[in-house]
Amino acid sequence: MLDPTLQPLVMSLTFIVGLCIGSFLNVMGLRLLANEDFILPASHCPKCQAPLRPIDNIPVISYILLGGKCHACKEPISVQYPLIELATGLLYCLTVWFFGLSWQTLFLLFLLSQLIVIFITDLLDKSIYEINSLPLIPAGLLYSLLNLGHVAGSFPLDLGVLIIHIPNALISSVMAIAVAYIFFEGMILLSNVVFGTEGFGHGDTHLMMGAGAFLGWPLTVLALVLGFFIQTIPAIPMLVIQWIKNKQYVSLISGAVAMTCGTIPLILMNTGMPVDIRMQISMACMVISVIALFVFLKQVKTAQSFTYLPLGPALIIGIIIALFWGNDMLAAYQSYAFHH
Repeated sequence: MLDPTLQPLVMSLTFIVGLCIGSFLNVMGLRLLANEDFILPASHCPKCQAPLRPIDNIPVISYILLGGKCHACKEPISVQYPLIELATGLLYCLTVWFFGLSWQTLFLLFLLSQLIVIFITDLLDKSIYEINSLPLIPAGLLYSLLNLGHVAGSFPLDLGVLIIHIPNALISSVMAIAVAYIFFEGMILLSNVVFGTEGFGHGDTHLMMGAGAFLGWPLTVLALVLGFFIQTIPAIPMLVIQWIKNKQYVSLISGAVAMTCGTIPLILMNTGMPVDIRMQISMACMVISVIALFVFLKQVKTAQSFTYLPLGPALIIGIIIALFWGNDMLAAYQSYAFHH
């Protein structure tokens, strides 16, 4: 933890550094999308190509001073620039606040920086570049090998002449990488069979493998659940509106039935209903849910009504939540499950 007397100074400097790095990360993401080098040439207006003056390069402040317009051509500057800079500064401060000034913090700042670039490229162009995702895997494995996350315990590997103690953090990291790969590549295969197209990209696989290397398998599963839940917030209304507009009522009804019947067994787990009756109702609901899901998928495939949204941004939000609050969430869930 930080010395309370130094906290204001450290957090202020961290925020400033985060703003500056956020400015670079924004440029990196946009230039990757434009297939340009993100180091050279120097910063310039993307519309008139006029080079930016030093006063135009101050994170957030320049945007305000310029009134959100280029000094040369007066064309509007995207609000994305100050938003990404502020988000990076706040995430950097949050990391230092949680983990102090440590090697753990340095590794996690690298993780968050890459996630920010991936967020930009996937949101704007549904693209996740390997230059951002794949380096997270070795970095996360090293993070876990050094046990910078302070995971208790190790596994003794007896080689005969010596015994090597493998940190549980590293084992969990490898398991998380495997879980992410199997889940997403399996979903890609299933999407090809059901929809005739890849419902997920391999970039999502690389993203979650990299994040999993840092988080370990329990937090990776939590990040996946959170990511998919967050994704449904915009996706479900979009699908419902599309189905109603196109009068695809079978898709609407079968999807609602599948979701409702799939949820009922989870609700019954926390009731005082006799176990045998609860099991019978749950089995019946699961059968109905599977049948409705089959009808739903068949209708979606036939009507080609699948609305694609990039999953990366939702996954990244889930990863960030899991990173900072995941252990508390898992502990709360375990406590709840134990008492029920």
